[in-house]
Parts: sequence; C-alpha cells; structure tokens
Amino acid sequence: QSALSVLLLVGAGLFVRSLRNVQSLRLGYDVEPILLVNLTMRGVKVDSVSTVALRERLLDVAKQIPGVVNASRQTAVPFWSTWSMGLYVQGIDSVSRLGQFDLNGVSPEYFATLGTRILRGRGITDQDTPNAPLVAVVSQNMARALWPGKDAIGQCMKVSADTMPCTYVVGIAENIKEQSLDTDPGYYYYLSIRQFRPHLGGLFVRTRSDASKLKEAVRRRLQREMPGASYVTITPFSEIIGSQKRSWKLGATMFAAFGALAMVLAAVGLYSVLAYNVAQRTHELGVRRALGAQGRDVVQLVVGDGLRLAAVGVGIGAGAAVWAGKWIQPLLFDVSSKDPLVFGIVAALL
Repeated sequence: QSALSVLLLVGAGLFVRSLRNVQSLRLGYDVEPILLVNLTMRGVKVDSVSTVALRERLLDVAKQIPGVVNASRQTAVPFWSTWSMGLYVQGIDSVSRLGQFDLNGVSPEYFATLGTRILRGRGITDQDTPNAPLVAVVSQNMARALWPGKDAIGQCMKVSADTMPCTYVVGIAENIKEQSLDTDPGYYYYLSIRQFRPHLGGLFVRTRSDASKLKEAVRRRLQREMPGASYVTITPFSEIIGSQKRSWKLGATMFAAFGALAMVLAAVGLYSVLAYNVAQRTHELGVRRALGAQGRDVVQLVVGDGLRLAAVGVGIGAGAAVWAGKWIQPLLFDVSSKDPLVFGIVAALL
C-alpha cells in the first residue's frame, strides 16, 4: 500500500508540475479576454467587394460594443486553422528544409487585440494597402532562421512564388505557439490582410474581463449585420487553447485522486499494523517500563517500526516510479520524470 501510494503520488506531482508549467507558459498572445468570431455565409450570394465591406463593417461594429476593448481581422487562428505558402529568400536554396513557416493575414489592430508584442520595427498599419509595397512582420525565431547574424528588418522575401514581388520585413514579433505547446518552432509571419486575402477570415474581439461573459452580447450585435441566413459563431479563445492542456489536466486529476485514495489506505494499513503490533507487545513494553525505560524510549521504539515500514514503502515505490518514468516522460511538460522535488515531497508526506 505504501509503495503504491508513492508511485501514484509521484505521478500526480509530475502531472501537477507539468500543468503549472503549461499554464504559466507565455503563448505569444493573451487568451482569457479574447473571443473568436467566425462567419458562415449561407443563403446569399455576395461578391468579393461586398464580402470585404461586410467584414470591415463587422469590425467597426465590434469595436463599439460595450465591454469590448479592441477588435481585429485575421485569416488564421492558433490551434484552429493555419495558412502555409511557398516562401523564397535570396541565398537559401530551399526554405522548406528549415521547417514549416505559417502565415496570417491580419488587420492593423491585430497585435493590440491579441497582446502579441512587437519587439523591433513596427506592426501592420493602415498605410499597408494593396497599392503600397508588400510588407510582413516575422517572428523572432523566423528572423533568426532565415537571416542568422543579420538584421531581418528590410529584408526581402517572396511569398507563393519566386516570381512574386518582394515582401519587405518591417517588424519582429515575439514567438507564438500555434500548433504545439511544446515542440512548436515558432516560425510565423504576418501579412497585411488588405494585401493578402481581404475577403477571407473572421475576427478577434478583446474584452475588458472574462470573454465568455460577453459572448452572447457580441453574437447578438454582430448577427444583426449578417445578410440573409448567414450567421456568426462566437467561441471564447480559452476553449480552443484549453483543449490543448486537457491531457495534463486529466493526468493531474486522475493521479491525484488515485494517489490520495492510496495514501489513505496506506495510512490506515500502517496504523493497523502498528496497533496490532503494540497490542501484541503490551506485556513486553510494560516490562521495559518496569525495568526503567522512559516513555520516550517506548515511543521511539514504536515510531521507529512505523518509519521502517514507511521507508521500505518509499524505497519500493520510488524505485517503481523511476522505472515507470521512461513511459511517462513523453506525457510531461518541461519537467523530468525523476524530478527530485516531487520525489522528496512524496517521501516526506508518507
């Protein structure tokens, strides 16, 4: 019982630490105050010009809703949808060999809405129109991968085909997580949505507090702008990102529940064994007292037996936990399956 409780509690501790690491991880954007707005066009035919106008109108309306701080447009959503196109950079034979570089067409308000920091240069602005030079903001890791040892700002890259005109890097943004919380290389770049795909995409809405509380109000107001049978769908961004953390939450909950149960059983079992032992040795203990043993000596004798039992349980359980670590390690996040802090706390607890 002691060994099993140690094994399960070590698993609980490792998953709890993993969950804490995941929750404290900087994703490159904010989550809790953000709502995702998706548009479903149904029962109405609109040309690309009308589609662009509708999206711009929805953007303006969203900004005026009480409780909304900002809103922006985008063509891709982290952990929801991705865009990837051919990328060509002078001096690099094959950019694709370096990894996958995903993109997002965004409006000027995007970085303020999501909370993604611009580290150097500038973000997308209102001046980045279809008639202006093509511009891009690249992530820090992308800048390092494509232009190592150089200043990425001002560099030329060509999107889609090497015959396309240059898209000039105007800013460096912080890295984001968009496909994986642990193995994402952070190769990401942003184009002006007006220069890229102005008739596509949805909206991000930033609220002053918990986004889920404003979900229905935003949906009702934006729905009034939709033509025909078209409709909007509102999803709190926390639901999308939360699904990526589910495995660690499940692991922490299950191991903690079974570990607590095993600990209770171990405590009851240990108590029962010691109580039976003391009952059997009552006469012996009385003789020891009669011959001059102090009360603390008797207590040390009994407690020592309990500690020896616990130590054996800790030893066996810890050994089993170390052995099982090779299977559990891929399920952990930024913590070793042999983490000494977890092992130490569990051993002390037992």
